[in-house]
Amino acid sequence: MSSKSYRVDITPGNNSLCSCERPVIYNMPCAHVISSTASIRISHVDYILEYYTMNNIKMTYLEEFRTILDKEYWPTHDPTTGLYPLSPPNFRRRFDRPKINRYKNTMDEPRAQSSRVCSYCHIVGHNRTTCSTRSAKHL
Repeated sequence: MSSKSYRVDITPGNNSLCSCERPVIYNMPCAHVISSTASIRISHVDYILEYYTMNNIKMTYLEEFRTILDKEYWPTHDPTTGLYPLSPPNFRRRFDRPKINRYKNTMDEPRAQSSRVCSYCHIVGHNRTTCSTRSAKHL
């Protein structure tokens, strides 16, 4: 059992805030908010967004879903209506490696080299086996 403590801010008419940040990420009250509201005997339902209520979920599926007709019922090309059959895109694949179309961020930067410290002379940049001062003393 962990002994972590979280700071919960419950303001009436406002979304709840908790230091675990789950209410901000998921737009739903976390267990800390629910236990806090239960301890002061108020309902946690007031802190759930209206989007997640059962009424809105039922409204989502109230309309009838349209199905796609069989291929035999699909319209053919008709210049008067402007319907054209779907064709594959007109481009030629390049022979070399594809370009990357994205912005580079900190994850793309190479990791810094580890600063090796020699255990013999305590100078940064080499280790004991490649130490020049150690090899000079052994000569």
